[in-house]
Amino acid sequence: MPTRIINAQLPVRIAALDDINGLQETLLMDLALEFSEQEGSSMAINDDQSGSTTTTTGATYGLRGLDSYTSGSSAAYGTSGTAITNGIHTLATVSLGGTTPTYNKITNIANALPAQYWSLPTTAWHMTPTMIQTLRQLKDSQGLPLFLEVGDSDGAAVGRVFGFPVVPNPYLSSDFPIYLANWPRFLTIAYDYKMKIQMFDQTAPGFITIYAEKRVVSSVRDPFAGIRMSAA
Repeated sequence: MPTRIINAQLPVRIAALDDINGLQETLLMDLALEFSEQEGSSMAINDDQSGSTTTTTGATYGLRGLDSYTSGSSAAYGTSGTAITNGIHTLATVSLGGTTPTYNKITNIANALPAQYWSLPTTAWHMTPTMIQTLRQLKDSQGLPLFLEVGDSDGAAVGRVFGFPVVPNPYLSSDFPIYLANWPRFLTIAYDYKMKIQMFDQTAPGFITIYAEKRVVSSVRDPFAGIRMSAA
């Protein structure tokens, strides 16, 4: 897979830079945060194939997002080759069927992850904040929550599920709001360590534009090391 250019830009009034002490350092920090948001969104939801409509995350010039991988009842490697259409793996996917998630559905996701990844310290859930809230509201027939809050960081309701830590991930889409994976095996991210930051003063009268770019590539390396839930 080719590396992609992730970029972010921030227009700033020249007068503001002259009048506010330390503003440039703060703006560079904000630019880095915007860059991280672009990278996270592209890595989650971008479709890098021909005809892509995910233009806000780069489309054919963006990263291969997790959403763009094929769903199946079991995982499988994609075809090998040098074309951009090669290497689209099938990810094992548990369907929610368009209904509210149940406790059994969550156990089905955990059970679908191969057992060799269960005890590894880098195995974790990634969930959208909305899904975390939904799971916290699940109750039994007596009105008691299924995921109990016990008042400490390790035992927080949906802070850990079945021993695996839960990472709130706002970049995941509502189509695939839950992933459980051994992330170092599942997803590989490679990038150039140098981030290019430039300032352009001819973009608009009275403004300069701070521009940052970095070359990044992300790919599912081992499709068997992760499992996801589909809302459909």
